Amino acid sequence: MKYLITTDTHFNHEILKKYCGRPENVDEIIRLKLTKAINKDDILIHLGDVCIGNDVENNEWFKTLPCKKLLIKGNHDSKSNSWYISHGWDFVCDRMDIEIYGKRLSFTHAPIAWDGYFDLNIHGHFHNTDHRRFEPEFNKILSGYNKLIALENTNYEPVDLKSLI
Repeated sequence: MKYLITTDTHFNHEILKKYCGRPENVDEIIRLKLTKAINKDDILIHLGDVCIGNDVENNEWFKTLPCKKLLIKGNHDSKSNSWYISHGWDFVCDRMDIEIYGKRLSFTHAPIAWDGYFDLNIHGHFHNTDHRRFEPEFNKILSGYNKLIALENTNYEPVDLKSLI
């Protein structure tokens, strides 16, 4: 069993092709790489921002993956938790804290300030542009406790949590 992490899939979000240099067929690339990487015993942790539009179709696509699917809601995931569960997700929250591989991990969409509880905050939201790093609400909290996952930096593949730790 593996814990695989993805984030900011932003299916249908055309502007990211310009801002983040995503290829024209990025949605298909992400789907193909997730499908190839995941086995039935795995757990997929999605750090939010599933899609922009076609909410039902894009969220229900995750039902095709044979694993457990956990969604940490992002700023573009505005539906209720029960809506996401009824459309393909097994668990939905805003933040998830777990102890695994000898570490206390906090999974969020955007980075959070160290609160004394976690050893590492694993988050998305920034993509590969680093533009948000300089926004006042993030500039003050970023530290060695935050670990960014950006699909643009992982060749659009999910990241194995064990290798990340």
